[in-house]
Amino acid sequence: MSEDASSSRSGSTGGGGVRGLYVRVLLRLLPPLLSLFRHVSPKIRAEVGYLKPGYTFQLTVNGTNLSCVCRRTEKGSFKRVPPERVARDVEPGSGLTSAQADTVTIDYVIAFCSLAYAFDCFSGGMTLKQALAQRAFSTRGPNDTGVSLAYMFTALLKTFFGWRAAYRTPKTAAPAAR
Repeated sequence: MSEDASSSRSGSTGGGGVRGLYVRVLLRLLPPLLSLFRHVSPKIRAEVGYLKPGYTFQLTVNGTNLSCVCRRTEKGSFKRVPPERVARDVEPGSGLTSAQADTVTIDYVIAFCSLAYAFDCFSGGMTLKQALAQRAFSTRGPNDTGVSLAYMFTALLKTFFGWRAAYRTPKTAAPAAR
């Protein structure tokens, strides 16, 4: 990895620039996209089934103000939770209940280490599996729903970026002629 690429992975503040705008737009579109594609993709629908109504997760990019909190509805769709409704008295993903009854606690958190990693994943340049191997994000919350979220996001990203090299199924080599 070049020095420039390495330093771009270390972090960014504010989420500015083209990459920041791109990630911000995708985070804004995440709840309606999940809601829409659960009707199209059996894989997404199956993973949504593991998440109980009221289940809330957060995607965030460390070192920036980029974040999205999504909550599963009774109907299986997802809605964005406004930042002012998120509980501030408990750690997101801790499993603790807030003392503030009118707030929403976050069940699971996926935190990208940098804007560069988030952009790579959200643009199909890197799969979540590759990002996990590079420790491009950290998680907090129960593993059972975390695995479900990872499968759901992988299916969503593959739906969008199946044409990108990271998501294409490698072609098997033809047997050599004798």
